[in-house]
Amino acid sequence: MSKKLIELKHIFLSYDNKKSYILQDISFSLWEWEILSIIWKNGTWKSSLLKSIAGIQKINRGKIIRNTKKIAYVPQKLQLEKDFPLSVKEFFYIFNAKINTEKLWNFLEVFSVEKLMNQNIHTLSGGEFQKVLIINALLSSPDVLLLDEPTSWIDVVGEELFYKTISDIKKVYPKMSIILVSHNLNLVYKNSSRVICLHENNFCCHGTPAEIQNNPDIKNIFWDYLRPYEHQPHAHHHHV
Repeated sequence: MSKKLIELKHIFLSYDNKKSYILQDISFSLWEWEILSIIWKNGTWKSSLLKSIAGIQKINRGKIIRNTKKIAYVPQKLQLEKDFPLSVKEFFYIFNAKINTEKLWNFLEVFSVEKLMNQNIHTLSGGEFQKVLIINALLSSPDVLLLDEPTSWIDVVGEELFYKTISDIKKVYPKMSIILVSHNLNLVYKNSSRVICLHENNFCCHGTPAEIQNNPDIKNIFWDYLRPYEHQPHAHHHHV
C-alpha cells in the first residue's frame, strides 16, 4: 500500500499582507508512486505553490505536512552569474559534495547529455540546461521531485522525449513521486496519475485524467489546450 508523502491543508498565500491571495483554500495530497500534474491558465501562482511545498516559501494560513525530508525542487529558471566560468561538471560537483559518479553518468546517458559535461553552462540551450537541473535534483535520490514547467524551453518533440525520460526514471525509482506544473494538457493527460486544475487562485477540479477530461469546467476554461489523448499511467495507485 502506498503512503501519503505530502499533504496540503487549506493553504492561503498572499504577497500584499493578506489584502488579497494568490492562492486560497488549496488542499490536496501526494502519494508514493504518483505523477501528479498541476495545470493552470494564465496563473502566476505556480512557482509559489511548488516553493511552498518544498519549504522555500512560507504560507500565510493552512498547513503542509511532509512525511519525507527528501524533496527536490527544480525551478523553471535559475539565474547564474554570466561572467563566472562554470562547466556542467563543475556545476554538478558544487551542488553535490559527495557525488556518485556512476549514478551521474547513468543520468547523463538517460537524458542523452554526456557530451555536455565539459561545456560552459552558460552556452547551453534552455532545454539542455533544464535537463542539467533535473539531473542535479535526481542525484540526491529524492522521494519527491517538484518540477516547475519542465518542458517550457523544449519543442514538441522534446516534450514527448521528456515524458519518456520521466517514465524511464520512474522505472529506476518506482516509489519516487513527482509533482509537475504544465499547461500542455495532451501530455499531462497521457502521463499523469492524477491532475489538479487551478484557475486564477483557486481549485477548478481534480481527479484522474479520464475524470478531468469529462469535466465540463475544464472544457470551458481550458478549451484551447484540449486534444485527444491515450492515458499511459506510470503510477500503481490512484487517489483523489
